[in-house]
Amino acid sequence: METGDPTSHALARLEQAVERLAEAAAQPRVVAAPGEGVPRAAVAAIADRLDETIARLRAALGEDQ
Repeated sequence: METGDPTSHALARLEQAVERLAEAAAQPRVVAAPGEGVPRAAVAAIADRLDETIARLRAALGEDQ
């Protein structure tokens, strides 16, 4: 395990995770017929999870909205 500033370590891990998400989102996709792709509700659920995670991070950093 790395030693050092835990906040810097967590930030580096977060940046790596965001990069993996960006790479996955950039992958070519097969165009699905209407109604065959990822359900909008699933996309909305992912967006909600990301928003909640960002809100927790902001709160931890003292950047409450």
